[in-house]
Amino acid sequence: MARTMKRVRKKGDVEYRFVIDAYTPTTMPMARLAEYMRELALIMGEPSAVHFQRLQRGSTAILSTVEREAAPKVHQRVHAVRRGEGPKEAREGYRTINRLLRADNGVGYLREAKTRGVVIKFPGRDEVPEEFTAVRQHGSVDGIVTGVRGKDQTIHFTLLTEGQQLSGFQTRNTALAKKLAAKFREPVRLFGKGKWARDAEGNWSLLDFRVESFEGLDDATLSTVLSELRAIPAQWDDEAYHELKLMRNGPRDKGNGGH
Repeated sequence: MARTMKRVRKKGDVEYRFVIDAYTPTTMPMARLAEYMRELALIMGEPSAVHFQRLQRGSTAILSTVEREAAPKVHQRVHAVRRGEGPKEAREGYRTINRLLRADNGVGYLREAKTRGVVIKFPGRDEVPEEFTAVRQHGSVDGIVTGVRGKDQTIHFTLLTEGQQLSGFQTRNTALAKKLAAKFREPVRLFGKGKWARDAEGNWSLLDFRVESFEGLDDATLSTVLSELRAIPAQWDDEAYHELKLMRNGPRDKGNGGH
C-alpha cells in the first residue's frame, strides 16, 4: 500500500499560510494551484528551505514551513515585498498572484501562523485598476524596418524592436517615406512624436508614432566595433596627461592653496 510521505516539522520551523478565497481544496484546479505555488515560492525565496506541507479545508489555504536557519531571510524578504521593495522576482510574484486572483474573482493573504498577523494582502478582485490617459511626446524608437504600406497620403511602417513587431508608425512626407523604405530590413532610429499608453501593470505600449526624421544604425557586432576602436591611432604625451588632470581637478591657484 502506498504511503503519503510528509516532511516532519522541526522545532524552530516557521509556518506560513497563504489563503485564497476563490476556491476550496476540492474545487481548486491542480494547474491553477501550481501557478499560485510557483509565484508564492518566488515571494518567499530560499527554495531549498521552504517546504509545502498541506492544503487546509475551507478556503484554499496553502501551508508551508520555513526551516529555522532560513526563517529570518524569508521574514525580511516577504516584509520587503509588503513595502513594495525586495528582489525583482519577488515583486513580480506579488503582481502575478494579484493578476491570478483578479482572474479568479478572489482575494488572498499571506499570514505567519505563529503570530497570526497578515504579512501581505493580495487585493485581487478588490483592487481598483489605475487608469492612465495616453501621453504624447517627442522621442525616438530603434528597430528594423519590416513593412511599408500606404494607399492614401499617409504612409505606414512597421518596426521590429526587441523581438516585438510594432505598428503605428506613419508619415505624410513622401520623400522621407521613400528614403525610409530604402532601409527595408535594416536597423534605423526613428525620431518623431509618439503617443504612449500605460496599463494597470505599468507596461507601456505605443499607440502611434508620427515620424519626422530618421537615421540609419550600424548593425556591426560588438567585436567589430571594438576592433575598429583599437585600430584608431592614438598617442599620449605629457601634454595630454596634463590636460586630463586639468579636466579632472581644475586649475590650482598657488595663492590660495587650491581645492
